[in-house]
Amino acid sequence: MTQDLSDVPPRLKRDIGLLPLFMVSAGSVIGSGWLLGTLNASEAAGPAALISWVIGVILLIGVALIYAELGSTYPISGSTARFTWIHAGTLGGFFAGTYSYLQAMAVAPIEVEATLGYLDAKVWHGLVNSTTGLLTGKGLAVAIGFMFVFTALNLFGIKWMARTNTVAMYWKIIVPFGTVIFIMAKVFHGSNFTAVTHDGSGFIPFGIKGVFVAIPLGIVFALEGFEQAAQLAGEARNPKRDVPIAVVGSMLLGAALYILLQLCFTGALNPHTLAVNGWANPFGTVNKFGPYYTLAESVGLGWLGVLLIIDAVVSPAGTGLVYVSAASRLSYSLAKTRFLPPVFSSIDRRGVPWFSIIFGGVFGCVLFLPFGSWSTLVGAITAASSFMYSFAPVAAVSLRKADPDRIRPYRAPLLNIIAPFSFVVSGFIIYWSGTANDLKIDAAVVFFLVLYVIARRLDPNQEPLDFRAGAFAIPWIVGLTIFSIFGGSYVGGISSGPGNTGSGGGYATFLGAKLGVHLPFWWDLGAIAVFSLLVFYFAVNSHLGTDRVVAHAEEAAADAHQEDLDLGVGHAA
Repeated sequence: MTQDLSDVPPRLKRDIGLLPLFMVSAGSVIGSGWLLGTLNASEAAGPAALISWVIGVILLIGVALIYAELGSTYPISGSTARFTWIHAGTLGGFFAGTYSYLQAMAVAPIEVEATLGYLDAKVWHGLVNSTTGLLTGKGLAVAIGFMFVFTALNLFGIKWMARTNTVAMYWKIIVPFGTVIFIMAKVFHGSNFTAVTHDGSGFIPFGIKGVFVAIPLGIVFALEGFEQAAQLAGEARNPKRDVPIAVVGSMLLGAALYILLQLCFTGALNPHTLAVNGWANPFGTVNKFGPYYTLAESVGLGWLGVLLIIDAVVSPAGTGLVYVSAASRLSYSLAKTRFLPPVFSSIDRRGVPWFSIIFGGVFGCVLFLPFGSWSTLVGAITAASSFMYSFAPVAAVSLRKADPDRIRPYRAPLLNIIAPFSFVVSGFIIYWSGTANDLKIDAAVVFFLVLYVIARRLDPNQEPLDFRAGAFAIPWIVGLTIFSIFGGSYVGGISSGPGNTGSGGGYATFLGAKLGVHLPFWWDLGAIAVFSLLVFYFAVNSHLGTDRVVAHAEEAAADAHQEDLDLGVGHAA
């Protein structure tokens, strides 16, 4: 019988109960996505954004079930970066860890941009360009100021622990649910769901493609975060029971909330303004960068608007602080596993990973330059998150094969169906995220690949690459980028059509070369599905041998426990 990973030395006190674990995941799911996601979805799909949310939930619930199994079976802190390393070795672990880090590092800038959008609507005008939605010079300076504060607080050793304050999580849950109740009680225009506008009419004004393309425009970002309970499984009191409940429960809570918010948003819009301006600009000339504040004001709920401005500062700021810390923990872990140069694992006498924190803060500020608005940064980071999620189905199936004797307190149902389905879904979302976003994420991965090469040169004791076990990541990344270039279903391309649906097809040119071949809609999705399944089954049949997988699992647990002790986020048993 394989060893219980909870008992791998150095042992940690496991004192996070179900409620804090659930609240951490729920608080991550309910972030700035609720403040802005419904507007972006409406602009792309109109009233059919409701369908987009339902599809998004269906697409991601499989990933949530898989994380529930992995987190309860391998209760290791920082697990999203380690699951793949256990079964695929060094190369696969590098790619999984890099995407996990990119996703975590981008959350703080995203939350800052959400805050500035709401501040611009009421309190501090001139932070966001009213035409482009991009940060102005003043907005960029304020955004960098927020990141500086987040970085400084973490450098001072303030521990924004896994045990996130439960009271703060209640605030983050109550405010959006309260917003739905008060606005829908005040006004609800059912006619908006079949409105006739200049840019499209009826319930699905931009067709089924608009429904799909809305998914990476904030829906996936809004729903993600459920995996945080799996990240903290190493400190959970009863991970076998609590991790699955927290992961799946937070996902379902978020799904219910976001569908209600979309219903509320669509029904509360002014029918006349909507008819004149269309779904591309449903507020007309009114500032749209604080959509729920604008709605509250328009229906005579000024007090609610003030509350939403406060929430738009408090909630994203709290999330940003936590994720600056989480990103620094991930880069510290990547350095300890030799994927980054040793300087990233430097800690001071208080256990603060000072270089990782400073690097994360600076890199977060850099993200404001190519991604000057909430929606553009969300579109890019959705691709990174989907890459991160795509490694989980491969890990679940591979580990069942290579580590079959380990007790699995929770087993995802129908894994042989859910896992390949979830992998294909991840491919769709990456594709829908668009060529521009995919290329920017590819560039970021190349940057970290350079750091990895440097790390290998500096450390003569590096493990072998395990190329065969991790090689599936290379055609997966390159192939989806190529599909996005030649496909017709992406966001923000040169020939995007009405509602940003990409109805004009794929890029007209790429790196100066004219492209005359584009996969038609539906054919592109079929081709990606076939490609994804080929990569998936190649991956799950390329894992390391059982002896190495078992050894990797115990080594990962020991490393994670020691990192918790080094950083002061865990306590010896």
